[in-house]
Amino acid sequence: MENAISWADFEKVEIVTGTVVAVEEFPEARKPAYKLTIDFGPKGIKRSSAQLTRLYKPEQLTGMQIVAVVNFPPKQIASFKSECLVLGAIGKDGEVTLLQTERKTENGSRIA
Repeated sequence: MENAISWADFEKVEIVTGTVVAVEEFPEARKPAYKLTIDFGPKGIKRSSAQLTRLYKPEQLTGMQIVAVVNFPPKQIASFKSECLVLGAIGKDGEVTLLQTERKTENGSRIA
């Protein structure tokens, strides 16, 4: 397999659950996006820029439990520092469908 990684490589990626506690418009972003504030329980509160505007309204996102990578270095997007990567499936037209657990979990629960 061309892009194979080791199990040890996969274990380095911290993929956890969190709950969106606030959503703001992000008009400065090059591509339409929201600024999300997410509670990851013991991992703390982190912010993320997420291109979710095609399928989600801010009021739908608030209170939603999502899945994200929390151990990437922060990324500067316009005037905003994105501290985690919210995970989603990218559709054929570029729309992002959020990944979620099958049932509610404790914020900060590790995905394996």
